[in-house]
Amino acid sequence: MIEQYLLDVSLRKKNDIPLEVYIAFPKSLTDESVAEHIKTAWLYGNNREVVNMDLLTKNRIPLLFRPVGILIDWYMVTVSVYAPSGVLIRIPLSLLKNLGNDTLERVNNLHDYIYVEARKEKNVLVAEKLMALRGKIETGIAEQILNNSDMSVLEIILTGLGYKPTREVKRLFIPRIVAWFKGFDGNPLHIAQFTLPETGKTTFGLRSETLFNWRYIPEPPTLARLVLDGRTGVLGEVFMRNGLVFDEFDKWSLDSADRQYTFEAILTGMEQGRWERGISAQGTRVPEMTRHIPIVFFGNLGKMEDLSGIAEANTRAWFTTVYSRQLKGDMRPLADRLTWIDVCFKEIRIMDYVTYKVLPDSVIRGIVQIIQNDVKPCDVSKLRGRLKRHANNLYAVLSQIMKIDPETVDGFVSGQLNLDDTL
Repeated sequence: MIEQYLLDVSLRKKNDIPLEVYIAFPKSLTDESVAEHIKTAWLYGNNREVVNMDLLTKNRIPLLFRPVGILIDWYMVTVSVYAPSGVLIRIPLSLLKNLGNDTLERVNNLHDYIYVEARKEKNVLVAEKLMALRGKIETGIAEQILNNSDMSVLEIILTGLGYKPTREVKRLFIPRIVAWFKGFDGNPLHIAQFTLPETGKTTFGLRSETLFNWRYIPEPPTLARLVLDGRTGVLGEVFMRNGLVFDEFDKWSLDSADRQYTFEAILTGMEQGRWERGISAQGTRVPEMTRHIPIVFFGNLGKMEDLSGIAEANTRAWFTTVYSRQLKGDMRPLADRLTWIDVCFKEIRIMDYVTYKVLPDSVIRGIVQIIQNDVKPCDVSKLRGRLKRHANNLYAVLSQIMKIDPETVDGFVSGQLNLDDTL
């Protein structure tokens, strides 16, 4: 059933823009002219040197990007967006209707990918054409696949992501995929996973960007990037994205006041959904709104690899011990906020399982939405406190995508049971 909807992406796998961009535009996988246009627009939107060089001789250019900043100034009657390539694009008010029928829809669409055709005007670019590319959700095809395939939901999702749904791939991706869902109480499932290199962590983060408007961040974030840039008044990632992937957590440090403040902001945001920082020099305040978004922490095994077979097997205890020493602070508050701390000692090189055939993003979104709608309240965990809440929510999600019992989920959440042993 699933075969007829898979897209072959092998022709684009060695290009110089992310494969995820081509997947988001299926016509670019078969039409060379469309692919070349997408490539050019992507480079103008994301490569500073390329766009600045061509703007020396060109008066009009296309851009494809996800804004890194939005400025809406009612006093000056202007709406502007910053592209990752560094250019500022002013959007005429007459084009705002292309972003949706109401204010909330327009703001949400500005946070996701947009396609712009712009002209030079003095020191800025002015949009002449604007298209919102906010992800379409295809529930019709998704429902057909779910109802007529003999594969489990987990296997369907893994196949749709372009992998062979083997035990090894399941072992890596089960903790990652659950972060795409929310618990029955609406809370996100925060996940930490530590593995050997070459397990596809970066690819998962980038694919989550185009699928669900997440942000992949391969370095310790600053308060300016995460919450609010005090110099420009531009809101940070937590107000523009629907999820965050922090990679290279094993290389983090809290050796400065700014990084400590940022870490405290992350802890507060993960639990209360409030993201705070001081008032900027321009008097800009952080919006008083809650943003409960999932956060995934990725890292290599690092010093946790030394604990295997020596210390008592408990991933929460390993995490707290190793990172409290490394970051010179108490990591128990972070561990308490994480639904699942997964540590993988198996050597699984993900390239051995890649098929280069994927489901369209819209279909994967449809599958996730259908499963999310089936997540129901439950009270099956024997754990206590915050871990009990984590376990009940995790079971509510996992039981929809694979066969699993509450005792196993309690083991994952408490840290006493590892997927290496379970699978």
